[in-house]
Amino acid sequence: MKGVSNEKFSKDLPAWGISLVVNLSVLASLHFVVMQQVARPELSTIISDVADLSDEDRLNFSDRSTGDQIGTSGTNMALAPSTMAVTAPGRDVPLKEKLEGIMNPEIAVISDAAMPKLEGSVTASVSIKGGSDDAAGGVEGAMDRVAFEIQQSLKQRRTLVIWFLDASGSLATRREAIADRFDNIYKQLGSQGKTDGLFSLVVSYGEKTDILTPDPIQDVAKLSDIVRNKIKTDESGKEFVFGALKLVLDKYKNWERNRGPWNRLVFIVTDERGDDAPQYLEEVITQAKRTQTKVYTIGNAAIFGREKGYVRYVAPDGYTTDIPVDQGPESAFPDGIQLPFIGSPSDWKLNQMSASYGPYALTRLCAETGGLYLITEESKGYGFERSIMRRYAPDYRPVRIQEQEISKNVAKAALVNVARMTYVDALPVPSMEFRAYNDNILRTDLAEAQKPVAEIDVPLRRLYEGLKMGEQGRAKLSEDRWRAAFDLAMGRILAMRVRFAGYNLMLANMKVSPKSFPNDQDNMWRLVPSDKIESGPEMRKAAEQAKVYLKRVMDDHPGTPWALLAEKELSTEMGWTWQSFSRPIPGSNQLRGSEEEVARLLLADETKRKEEAKKRAATPKRNLPKL
Repeated sequence: MKGVSNEKFSKDLPAWGISLVVNLSVLASLHFVVMQQVARPELSTIISDVADLSDEDRLNFSDRSTGDQIGTSGTNMALAPSTMAVTAPGRDVPLKEKLEGIMNPEIAVISDAAMPKLEGSVTASVSIKGGSDDAAGGVEGAMDRVAFEIQQSLKQRRTLVIWFLDASGSLATRREAIADRFDNIYKQLGSQGKTDGLFSLVVSYGEKTDILTPDPIQDVAKLSDIVRNKIKTDESGKEFVFGALKLVLDKYKNWERNRGPWNRLVFIVTDERGDDAPQYLEEVITQAKRTQTKVYTIGNAAIFGREKGYVRYVAPDGYTTDIPVDQGPESAFPDGIQLPFIGSPSDWKLNQMSASYGPYALTRLCAETGGLYLITEESKGYGFERSIMRRYAPDYRPVRIQEQEISKNVAKAALVNVARMTYVDALPVPSMEFRAYNDNILRTDLAEAQKPVAEIDVPLRRLYEGLKMGEQGRAKLSEDRWRAAFDLAMGRILAMRVRFAGYNLMLANMKVSPKSFPNDQDNMWRLVPSDKIESGPEMRKAAEQAKVYLKRVMDDHPGTPWALLAEKELSTEMGWTWQSFSRPIPGSNQLRGSEEEVARLLLADETKRKEEAKKRAATPKRNLPKL
């Protein structure tokens, strides 16, 4: 009976009911099938020709002054500005002398406080077009490129060109060169097509923003006159370029909007990096993108890994000096350690090398908006081939993205942390010559020289161990810039440890048992580099490791700042030996003397130097402009 009932039930069941039962059965079975898909994270990308790079989030450079001499007291390794001491009427200390002792620039640790929160994932795709490029022919070459960019814009639609000119005294010559080229630029444009849709705006900036043409103009003749005669030199020493951009972009965002779409081109003319990026950079980038504004900069190359460059100043009376100005650095994070070179001839050009790119904030602004940073002037130090430096472009993506990537690679994190330490804790440059007019004078000099280096191995070991922790991530570094920086840092720190350990040992041994002079006329001792390392097997091993790292930098990255620094380090042996020579006791022709005679001569010499110092201090100080 049961089977009959089921048969009857199936016969009575409508066709749609049978279909429903079958489909529900299939769905029920599929419910238990689990399919997994590996999530693919979005990659942060940067698209750039070397002439098309740029990006920064918020630089928090300190307003604190920086100095130029090693041995500045205090815990901050950033140095204070040059004293600009005059050695003779109308003469300043040469730039070479100012820079010979520079070890560490001032680069404040980047702060996240002023950076607006990014919407969405921090790994969202970033496409950047723009960057740094050489402007062949200096300002004139840059202006030819400007004419080309304006011409291309006019082919698309009406164009508003906004000129932002740095009003500081250091830019007077460049402003004049720009004015000389205005007529030629606009004549070129006129000869190649209609310029009815071209309007120009001129703005000067410094501590304050001055809109010199409140109503954009078409009269070309007025432009050069405005640049030459209407810009008042700003003597504040402040370069608030980003605030000026914010103000002007906001003021003219709806200008002539009723006439249809407009292109906007901004041309910044400057020789510095700008002081207010922390407050306004992100907002300005957003404003420029919303108003379809491309930003170009006609400026100087950044100083490699440093903040300060130098501008030559000539006073009306002929007095000349080199005044520090803010021209770098080129990257958002410190990725190069700041150490002195010990035992080798100084080379001030190493402290003013070109980064081959513009300063970080302005270059990023240009890149984010599709513009270009045009380098019209290189640094006073060494320069490098653009074709080689293309492999070593700084990272111009938002700082938050950079921070995330750095934290994920132990080698990058270790390098940034160690580099940052070298900006804070200064290492001394030890004395190399010691007076031996008698044994007491010699021991006194040796003891004084030992004081600053007696505990030096502790911070050096801290630097080494901090970088060593990141060595396991060295193989995962894909960028040439990071690899070069990491290997150079490790090689230089190892070499420094070897040199200081040997130096301390040589002084200690000489103090305990002074050496005899090989020549009776000699009365001075000098430590000179030697291939003989007497400070033990650990230091000899460290010296060999240092050579491996430094040679790898030279082999893998020829023609770069890193290779040049590695070559400089390797050019000097890491051990020490004593060399004797003679020098008369100051104020006499004597080479040696009793303790009383030497003390009398040295006291007389010290008194003389103090009197000369008083005379120099009494000389009225020259008021130098703030550039």
